[in-house]
Amino acid sequence: MNNRLSKSGSILARALGLIILAAICHTATAVESSARADTATSPDVECLLNWAQTFYPSLFSPSSPDLQFSSPYIYRYYPTTNAYLGVSSANDHVYYLRPNDVSPQDIGDLSAWLKEAGCGTIPYPVIFIHGIASSADTWAPFRDYLINNAGWLFGGIPGYNPSTRNVAINCPPSPSQPVSCTGGAGDFYTLNFSDSQNLSFDVQGGELAAIIQAVLQANPGKAKVLLVGHSMGALAAREYLQGLAREANASTTIPYRDDVAKLITVGAPHRGSFWAEGCYSHFDVLNVSGNIGICSLLSLNIDPNSIALRDLQPDSSPLNILNDFAAHPLPAAVSYVSIIGTGQSTLSGLISFDSGDGIVLDSSQDLATLTGNLSLQLKSVKVNVLFRECGNEVNIPLAPNIAETHTCETSDPGVGVEILKDLQ
Repeated sequence: MNNRLSKSGSILARALGLIILAAICHTATAVESSARADTATSPDVECLLNWAQTFYPSLFSPSSPDLQFSSPYIYRYYPTTNAYLGVSSANDHVYYLRPNDVSPQDIGDLSAWLKEAGCGTIPYPVIFIHGIASSADTWAPFRDYLINNAGWLFGGIPGYNPSTRNVAINCPPSPSQPVSCTGGAGDFYTLNFSDSQNLSFDVQGGELAAIIQAVLQANPGKAKVLLVGHSMGALAAREYLQGLAREANASTTIPYRDDVAKLITVGAPHRGSFWAEGCYSHFDVLNVSGNIGICSLLSLNIDPNSIALRDLQPDSSPLNILNDFAAHPLPAAVSYVSIIGTGQSTLSGLISFDSGDGIVLDSSQDLATLTGNLSLQLKSVKVNVLFRECGNEVNIPLAPNIAETHTCETSDPGVGVEILKDLQ
């Protein structure tokens, strides 16, 4: 939207302002009547305006909860940026007016913008998957946006119990900050694996397979789900899709059940990560850091001896098996999106660097670089993830500084925009 709105930029402010001024000249009764007529469409419009001001604050600020009505418009005015954004009930188009513009700019059909913003009906339940040394909480900021601003119904946190082999869907235990949650049917879920570091990819895939079944049982009439996997969570999703998932201590695999419509991977190490090799192998950094291994440079609470870290090494046996598409193909009926976090120097070897998110190289995050000429529905998009307090800064002697933004991807506005756009 940034490009579209910026290019449309000479767009809505002054003209919509003039139109609104003219409309205000009507009688109070007429305005109230038009407001009542437009209220029927206000939930979707409100969702769209929430999306715009949340993800594009440089264009629409300060954020406002209030809708204003002046026939034929439902709109919000943003005094800091002196901009108007609204929808006309006359043609169901979106209009944008910036300062110094002579007339409002028609920037397109409302239905198209609602789809891009993730507003309206959700086609399938969405399951958000966390990565290594993480949990459902990694998606909490995005979860709260979906509940409070997009109007999505939060089903809860599905978790697999290895002892009973059952899945329970629970709501977040946060009495001080209650989260609206059903504990059952919903538009989306944020799962928890039973262990985030000491399960192999295929066993994580087995837990995901059970969680998918539980989510579908909680939503009668839905036959598929949409998966959004961050980091290692994306590999667990692929294990299930490629028929490699299994239960712990089981030798037989779980067949893919044709119950996934789309897989969106975020910062996924499809080719592994040198950080995993450095951590698991306890590399000393340039032989100048004493007994401090490379993993100690990041405050990520990663166990350097974990199973997950072993499997995440480039050319590990589990990765080689997973990336053998001839033996274990990706289902052609599923759509695949690679959201690639980029913009940071990322270790590709002990003293070599390339572009990535500080943990995973761009090339490793792009599923399309692995699939070659396979006939699949693939999309790849790069997002420059800015460093924030959620990341880690690393100073390596005689090497470029590293700003790790991998852990920021699940709460990054640019990533959020891409996820919403691709979930439809």
